[in-house]
Amino acid sequence: MRRDLESELLIRCCTASPTSSIAIRELAARGVDWNRFLALVNRNSVTPLVGARLGIEAAALLPPHLARALELSYQVNALRSNHLAGCAAEIADSFAASDVPAIAIKGPTLAIAAYGDVALRVFGDLDFMVRLADLPRATEVLQRIGYSSATYLAEAVESGFFADVSLDFSREDSVVDLHWKLSPSYFPFAPESEQVWNRTAEIDLLGRRVRVLGAADSILFQACHGSKHGWRTLAQICDFARLLATARPVNWTSLLDDARRTRSLRMLLLGADLAHSLELCEVPAELLGASQRDSHVASLSRRVIRGIFDLNRAVDIEEWSIGLGSIENVRDRFRYILERLVAPKLSDRVLMPLPRVLYPLYYPARPIMLAIKHRHRLFGNRSLT
Repeated sequence: MRRDLESELLIRCCTASPTSSIAIRELAARGVDWNRFLALVNRNSVTPLVGARLGIEAAALLPPHLARALELSYQVNALRSNHLAGCAAEIADSFAASDVPAIAIKGPTLAIAAYGDVALRVFGDLDFMVRLADLPRATEVLQRIGYSSATYLAEAVESGFFADVSLDFSREDSVVDLHWKLSPSYFPFAPESEQVWNRTAEIDLLGRRVRVLGAADSILFQACHGSKHGWRTLAQICDFARLLATARPVNWTSLLDDARRTRSLRMLLLGADLAHSLELCEVPAELLGASQRDSHVASLSRRVIRGIFDLNRAVDIEEWSIGLGSIENVRDRFRYILERLVAPKLSDRVLMPLPRVLYPLYYPARPIMLAIKHRHRLFGNRSLT
């Protein structure tokens, strides 16, 4: 797929390959529409990564306003990311002190694993996973250090009625998404939870060892996470590509087998095809060969790439469409649509508190509450007359 000058420069700034240095300088000297370039960079959530790369490779070629915008963005993100990394370390220490096993996912640990620097990745909250049996104790730990949740109610979670697999906890300086599964019920294609606990690794976070997903599980989870969100930003593809580039050693045949077992093979292969098509990293031959045997992968990949460079992309529609297309099984697709529309959530209970015996009423109420929640998207700002 042929790319314009701004798109090509964006990709070269994001690739893990050191051979892009000359190409970056050559492209930056060729009459780039810097306003469009900056809009693409911001739209794809890669501003600090691009700013750092351009600052090294082509600082003298940048217009002053662009250089200032990129530098300011990098500094702001560095301050925020380092602060959140400190919050994550505090949470990890608190869990450890209370003997609550926890896995840090996404956030600063992904930034370190994929880029080696928390300041090079944009993230807004912190994610940890605990076992469901440990959720009450994990909640108490978070509450002791100042976090609270508007949706957590032990009885509601323990009922198993609601579709949630995570809860938001917040305090003034940060938000924590506390998981007990890696993926929601409508998109259950991530690595299987209990096996994940047996294959964890550790990473250094501000001087302490923090438990994270193992290399293979991290790659598969990132593929599922990207597919769930329709690979709507280049940042998501960069995360996946950097994990591929840094994951050593990984048995790619075993990874493909795990993906088949969890019905997430197309998601893994889509991520691999995107990383390869955009030349973000060297993709293992085993993954490329398998991607070429699925005729749907190339079509989905082209749609994602078009969306990345389209500043007018309808993000919400594409998220649903790409997510649905990455599901291989017809029954799983039906479940995806049905559960996203009608499966009750804990937030529904906040809007409409009901006793346990009346929980089934959340099913007919769910579409109405979704319409209320998304009324501005559905109806715009039109006033009723």
